Amino acid sequence: MYDDLNRDQLEKALAEIEEELEKAESDRNEWENTAKKVKADFENYKKKEKDRKSRWKKEAQRNLAEDLIEVMDNLERAIMSADQETALLKGVKMVADQLYQKLEEKGLERIDAEGEEFDPKLHKAIDTENHEEHNKVLKERRKGYMYENQVIRESEVIVGKKENN
Repeated sequence: MYDDLNRDQLEKALAEIEEELEKAESDRNEWENTAKKVKADFENYKKKEKDRKSRWKKEAQRNLAEDLIEVMDNLERAIMSADQETALLKGVKMVADQLYQKLEEKGLERIDAEGEEFDPKLHKAIDTENHEEHNKVLKERRKGYMYENQVIRESEVIVGKKENN
């Protein structure tokens, strides 16, 4: 192909080939950088999607837990209203325990109240009683719950208040 060219023509042809090679290498580097950026963007997208799905899942579980707390309250009321231990009462207790266990596995936990120091972040004082232990929770009227270390319902409590005589 280049047999019939003189030295100047060969040098010119070589220069053109080297120029094309440089352009091809430049294009390849540009495409390689673009591919790296696209890959990094995709990895970031996948991470954000995973985080978003995780937040949605936790939010859905929290909402379900909040709804089922009311069911647990009703089961506990049914248990407390029973005047004798029957097979039906045992069954209701088993259902209540199983429900709480399943919710606990998903991150729900009861807030300890009775006998604890009153904490306005965890407890809602609905009344006070004269008592020698000031600011102690004397009785719990309604259980409180936390989900993933966040209060979703405060315990409703009666707090001891020391009278100054």
